[in-house]
Amino acid sequence: MNPCVVAIIKGGLGNQLFSYAAARAFAERSGRELFIDDDSGFLRDGYGRSFRLNHFPISAKPAPAKLRLGDPKAIHHKWTRTWNKCLPGKRRSYLRECPDKGAEQLLDFDSTAPAVHLNGYWQSEEYFKDHARIIRDELTPPVCDPVLEAELALSPSVFVHVRRVRYSPALPVDYYQSSISMMADKLGRPRFEVFGDDIGWARRALDFGEHDVRFHDSEDSDELRDYRLMSSCRHAIVANSSFSWWAAWIRPDQEKIVCTPADPGWPVKPAAGWMAVPHEDLIR
Repeated sequence: MNPCVVAIIKGGLGNQLFSYAAARAFAERSGRELFIDDDSGFLRDGYGRSFRLNHFPISAKPAPAKLRLGDPKAIHHKWTRTWNKCLPGKRRSYLRECPDKGAEQLLDFDSTAPAVHLNGYWQSEEYFKDHARIIRDELTPPVCDPVLEAELALSPSVFVHVRRVRYSPALPVDYYQSSISMMADKLGRPRFEVFGDDIGWARRALDFGEHDVRFHDSEDSDELRDYRLMSSCRHAIVANSSFSWWAAWIRPDQEKIVCTPADPGWPVKPAAGWMAVPHEDLIR
């Protein structure tokens, strides 16, 4: 078997994108073949989520059965992690993300093991910015609405992402109002495109003044469509959400303006050049 890396994919779509991107870049740097374990990470998912990267033009292949670790609580999976800790660094075959460590935990990982398993979200562009072109090529979803996408790409569009229902804590109104004001100051006449899981709240709570605004009701679409439309917008106001992080990052436009929450407790790191917007305490 050729040297390979197995990415254990888990979480929602945004986290799946992070896990894949980090593993894809690691495979490029280390000269390994990339496989995807698309089920082990979902066996105990509390939200009932499933693998979604099959909708993207990814180059990785599904991992064969012998390379899948299975249920994280199962003896085989536990034994692999325990035994791995006893091995010298060069011989370790399992790397689990440690939130207290920086990007070097993966960037400096150098193993002689024939198969390496990566388990983590790796929520920073530091893990894959050296291969950004490849990542963008593979994690840009297919066109869903060519007319609307062209309209968004050619106008001073700004997506606004609201996440309040399924995940907490939620961002306060002042974050959005400050970001809306900043976009208006920089763009003059922006056009706001609002996406999220609580469009009713956004209609009631957010003040866009005299600027054009359009609300996209997620009940009439799905996350893949939202992701594609959001990524077609030229600028972004992201939520504390890995999903909207990716919708903002995936567009390779050096002139885009991105507002992101200034929250040191949020594990997802802002990309270079993004504006961290201060705000009041999160709503729990």
